[in-house]
Amino acid sequence: MSIESSLFALLGPLVGGRCYPDVMPDNPTFPLIIYQVVGGQAMEWLDRTLPETENYRVQIECWSKIGLERGALALSARQKIIEEGAEFASAETLGQSINQNNSTLKIYGSRQDFSIWIHVR
Repeated sequence: MSIESSLFALLGPLVGGRCYPDVMPDNPTFPLIIYQVVGGQAMEWLDRTLPETENYRVQIECWSKIGLERGALALSARQKIIEEGAEFASAETLGQSINQNNSTLKIYGSRQDFSIWIHVR
Protein backbone atom coordinates (compact mmCIF):
# COMPACT_ATOMS: atom_id res chain seq x y z
CA MET A 1 0.00 0.00 0.00
CA SER A 2 1.34 3.48 -0.84
CA ILE A 3 1.81 6.19 1.75
CA GLU A 4 -1.02 8.18 0.14
CA SER A 5 -3.54 5.34 0.18
CA SER A 6 -2.53 4.44 3.75
CA LEU A 7 -3.10 8.00 4.93
CA PHE A 8 -6.47 8.24 3.19
CA ALA A 9 -7.63 4.92 4.68
CA LEU A 10 -6.50 5.97 8.16
CA LEU A 11 -7.63 9.61 8.23
CA GLY A 12 -10.59 9.65 5.84
CA PRO A 13 -13.09 8.25 8.37
CA LEU A 14 -12.37 11.19 10.72
CA VAL A 15 -13.93 13.59 8.21
CA GLY A 16 -16.43 11.51 6.27
CA GLY A 17 -13.94 10.79 3.48
CA ARG A 18 -13.03 14.46 2.97
CA CYS A 19 -9.31 13.70 3.06
CA TYR A 20 -7.32 14.98 0.10
CA PRO A 21 -3.74 14.84 -1.22
CA ASP A 22 -1.83 18.12 -1.57
CA VAL A 23 -4.61 20.71 -2.06
CA MET A 24 -8.10 21.55 -0.94
CA PRO A 25 -10.79 20.89 -3.57
CA ASP A 26 -12.92 23.65 -5.11
CA ASN A 27 -16.04 24.35 -3.03
CA PRO A 28 -14.93 22.25 -0.05
CA THR A 29 -17.12 20.94 2.76
CA PHE A 30 -15.63 21.24 6.23
CA PRO A 31 -14.10 19.79 8.29
CA LEU A 32 -11.49 18.23 6.03
CA ILE A 33 -7.92 16.94 6.06
CA ILE A 34 -5.16 17.54 3.54
CA TYR A 35 -2.05 15.34 3.51
CA GLN A 36 1.15 16.01 1.64
CA VAL A 37 4.48 14.21 1.38
CA VAL A 38 7.10 16.92 1.89
CA GLY A 39 10.30 14.87 1.96
CA GLY A 40 11.83 12.11 4.02
CA GLN A 41 15.04 10.15 4.35
CA ALA A 42 16.15 8.44 1.14
CA MET A 43 18.15 5.34 1.91
CA GLU A 44 19.88 2.59 -0.01
CA TRP A 45 22.28 -0.15 1.00
CA LEU A 46 25.96 -0.28 0.06
CA ASP A 47 25.24 -3.10 -2.39
CA ARG A 48 23.06 -0.62 -4.32
CA THR A 49 19.72 -2.15 -3.31
CA LEU A 50 16.76 -0.41 -1.77
CA PRO A 51 15.51 -1.23 1.74
CA GLU A 52 12.15 -2.86 2.44
CA THR A 53 10.89 0.32 4.12
CA GLU A 54 10.78 3.92 2.95
CA ASN A 55 10.65 7.06 5.06
CA TYR A 56 8.30 9.94 4.35
CA ARG A 57 7.97 13.30 6.00
CA VAL A 58 4.24 13.92 5.87
CA GLN A 59 2.41 17.15 6.59
CA ILE A 60 -1.16 16.90 7.82
CA GLU A 61 -3.45 19.93 7.67
CA CYS A 62 -6.83 19.87 9.43
CA TRP A 63 -9.33 22.57 8.40
CA SER A 64 -12.63 23.60 9.95
CA LYS A 65 -15.16 26.44 9.97
CA ILE A 66 -15.00 26.33 13.79
CA GLY A 67 -11.78 27.42 15.51
CA LEU A 68 -12.12 25.04 18.46
CA GLU A 69 -12.77 22.06 16.19
CA ARG A 70 -9.39 22.23 14.45
CA GLY A 71 -7.43 21.28 17.58
CA ALA A 72 -9.64 18.30 18.34
CA LEU A 73 -9.41 17.11 14.73
CA ALA A 74 -5.62 17.55 14.71
CA LEU A 75 -5.30 15.53 17.90
CA SER A 76 -7.53 12.78 16.46
CA ALA A 77 -5.38 12.66 13.31
CA ARG A 78 -2.21 12.44 15.41
CA GLN A 79 -3.68 9.63 17.50
CA LYS A 80 -4.66 7.70 14.37
CA ILE A 81 -1.18 8.02 12.87
CA ILE A 82 0.79 7.22 16.03
CA GLU A 83 -1.52 4.74 17.80
CA GLU A 84 -3.49 3.08 15.01
CA GLY A 85 -1.26 3.21 11.94
CA ALA A 86 -0.68 -0.54 11.93
CA GLU A 87 0.43 -0.50 8.29
CA PHE A 88 3.29 1.83 9.23
CA ALA A 89 6.60 0.31 10.33
CA SER A 90 6.86 3.32 12.66
CA ALA A 91 5.59 6.87 12.99
CA GLU A 92 6.89 9.85 14.94
CA THR A 93 5.45 13.33 15.48
CA LEU A 94 7.89 16.07 14.44
CA GLY A 95 7.03 19.00 16.69
CA GLN A 96 3.77 20.48 17.88
CA SER A 97 1.01 21.57 15.56
CA ILE A 98 0.92 25.06 14.10
CA ASN A 99 -2.37 26.96 13.97
CA GLN A 100 -3.20 28.74 10.75
CA ASN A 101 -6.19 30.45 9.18
CA ASN A 102 -7.54 31.61 5.87
CA SER A 103 -9.31 34.94 6.32
CA THR A 104 -10.78 34.86 2.80
CA LEU A 105 -12.58 31.54 3.37
CA LYS A 106 -12.96 32.21 7.12
CA ILE A 107 -11.57 28.80 8.06
CA TYR A 108 -9.22 27.62 10.78
CA GLY A 109 -6.41 25.15 10.29
CA SER A 110 -3.78 23.16 12.10
CA ARG A 111 -0.61 21.80 10.46
CA GLN A 112 1.67 19.09 11.86
CA ASP A 113 4.56 17.07 10.45
CA PHE A 114 5.24 13.37 10.93
CA SER A 115 8.06 10.99 10.04
CA ILE A 116 6.49 7.76 8.80
CA TRP A 117 8.23 4.55 7.79
CA ILE A 118 6.17 2.27 5.58
CA HIS A 119 6.83 -1.19 4.14
CA VAL A 120 7.15 -1.05 0.36
CA ARG A 121 7.96 -4.69 -0.32
